[in-house]
Amino acid sequence: MDEKDPTYPLLEKVKLSLRLDDDEDDNLVTSLIRAAQKDIKSQVGEQIKGFFDNNDVFDAAVILEVTHLYNHRDAVSEQQTYEVPMALYSLINSMKDDYRYQLEKQNNTTE
Repeated sequence: MDEKDPTYPLLEKVKLSLRLDDDEDDNLVTSLIRAAQKDIKSQVGEQIKGFFDNNDVFDAAVILEVTHLYNHRDAVSEQQTYEVPMALYSLINSMKDDYRYQLEKQNNTTE
């Protein structure tokens, strides 16, 4: 795994969350990290440059979503569904509030 890869810092944290000791699933976990990052960013917004950099709430949301996706990745469905943990919605809503506040602040300073 390349340390310059933007998913690298989260990979080790996600592996701790999943209790993965080896590198066997690194490619899968990295793909899930990218998917979770894209999903969360699309829900919050992407107009503020650097908003997600060093953002602990974003990282926690990504870890939570990846852990959920990894643990429920079965290819076969028996009509059983697994809802995303409520904590994920709470983290995303918190980011949305902060994002709107920062966007409004940014727009007020440019006027």
